[in-house]
Amino acid sequence: MCLYSNLWLWFSARNVLSLWTDHNDMRFYFVAILTLVLGTAAVAQGNTYKTITAVQADTLIRNHQGSLDFVILDVRTSAEFINERIDKSRNLDVNAAYFNDSIDKLDKNKIYFVYCGSNGRSPGACTKIIAKNIKTVYNLQGGLSAWKSAGFPTIKGSGTGIDSNPISSLIVKIYPNPVVDLSTLEIDGFLDGEVKIEILNALGSLVLSQKMVPGRAITLNGRELSPGLYFYRLVLPQNQVKSGRFQVAR
Repeated sequence: MCLYSNLWLWFSARNVLSLWTDHNDMRFYFVAILTLVLGTAAVAQGNTYKTITAVQADTLIRNHQGSLDFVILDVRTSAEFINERIDKSRNLDVNAAYFNDSIDKLDKNKIYFVYCGSNGRSPGACTKIIAKNIKTVYNLQGGLSAWKSAGFPTIKGSGTGIDSNPISSLIVKIYPNPVVDLSTLEIDGFLDGEVKIEILNALGSLVLSQKMVPGRAITLNGRELSPGLYFYRLVLPQNQVKSGRFQVAR
C-alpha cells in the first residue's frame, strides 16, 4: 500500500471533518469516515483490468494497429480459435495446464486485450494476468458474441498461439537470398521477449550472434561474408532451437 496515498486520504478526511465539526448531524461524520475507508480500500486493491465494450475495443485495436506493444489474446480453446476469432489475435487457452507458465513469460510492459466466447472465461484470465504485475489489461465485455453482434468482422482458420512450443510459430525470412550485397533478415511470428539469432558458416564457426525481437529485422552485409553456404539458428531462453540455411554469393 502506498504511504503517500494513505497520508493524503487521512489529511483529506481530517479536512472534511474540520469543515463539518459545527454540524450536529452525524451523517457528515459517517460520510467522512466512509470516504476514508473506501479510498484506502481502493489503494489496497492496486492494479486491475478494465472491461470495455465492442465499440471501445474496435477503437483500441485501430489505435494500436501495427504496434508491437499491443497483443490481442483469445483465451478460448484452440478449436474455438481456429473456427472463428478476431483478426491478429493469439490463442492462449485459459484452461490449459500451461496457461500460468505462459503468462509468466509475457512482456509486462505491453498492452493486452483479452476476450473469450461470451465473457465467461476472460475475466478470470485477466485476473491471472494482472496478478503477474502486467499493468495494462483490457477485457472484452460480452466476448466474441458481443463483437459479432456489434457488426465487427472475424476470421477463420489456423493461427498463431502462445503454447508450450512457441518457437514453432517463428519464421526466418532472408531477402534477397542468395545474399549478394545487403540483405534483410527478419523474424516473423509471435513471441513475448527476445530470441537470439546465430549465423554460422559451413564449417560451423559462429559468424554473428545477436538478440532480436520478432517482427523486427537486421541487415546482412554480403561484403563482410565469404561466398558459400551459411546456417542460421534461432535460440530461445528455454534452449529451443530452430535452424535453416542461406547462400552468400558474389
